Amino acid sequence: MIITDDSVDVEGIRKIPLYVEWRGKRVRISKLRRNSYFFSIKNVAVELPTFSEIKDILVQAIKEDGKVEVVIPSWPVSFLERPIKLVSAIVDGVHLKKTKMDNVTLSYVLKRNDVDPKKMKEILERSRTYLLFSDISFLRKNGVLSEENSKMILTKSFNLVRYAKGRTSLKPTWSTKGAIAVMMKEIHEKHFTVDIRHSGRSRMANAVASSFLSNFKCKVSMGWMNPIAASQYGHNTVSVTVIPEV
Repeated sequence: MIITDDSVDVEGIRKIPLYVEWRGKRVRISKLRRNSYFFSIKNVAVELPTFSEIKDILVQAIKEDGKVEVVIPSWPVSFLERPIKLVSAIVDGVHLKKTKMDNVTLSYVLKRNDVDPKKMKEILERSRTYLLFSDISFLRKNGVLSEENSKMILTKSFNLVRYAKGRTSLKPTWSTKGAIAVMMKEIHEKHFTVDIRHSGRSRMANAVASSFLSNFKCKVSMGWMNPIAASQYGHNTVSVTVIPEV
């Protein structure tokens, strides 16, 4: 049995809950209405489940299936790595797989369980995610960017964050149009899917989608960002994930 967490938007897979405080209540991410949530809140902290809650979920899954593989995204932050490792130390049958990908790419991978493992590895190695309109200081504070990236930051410019092959880089440009051009220049695949997610900039997300559709014959998916990702990237951010089809 495969288990992931609420930062991954995929149906049909058991998940470990992650919470946020919203309107004075502790609400599970999977229960939120994204449009209402992003229109009414700007900053939020992720709340983890208790150790007992995680243990009970995994023990129950082991009773049903005999063994459990917990697959979680590694970027920007792996919230559940430490407590799951603690559970696996005292409960037999739990295997943690920390992937070198973000939650959007992991969602795609878990939906495509029919793909050959070798091809899936190729997809993971060639996929990449870009962040537009992120507050650089906010990303550093949340561990998305390290101090090593600071030298690349230009003032009064547009800083495009890129994540690929488990590594983060910064690409300064002078405009939104320039940032989109940088993303397109890096595309060498003939067939690929573009997943666009936003946390309040639907107009800009539409503009990015239109640019890709007018320049490439590709599949484009667009929707609200997962609140877990938004808490790390910052609100009013657009993420663009390019996933090759193999």
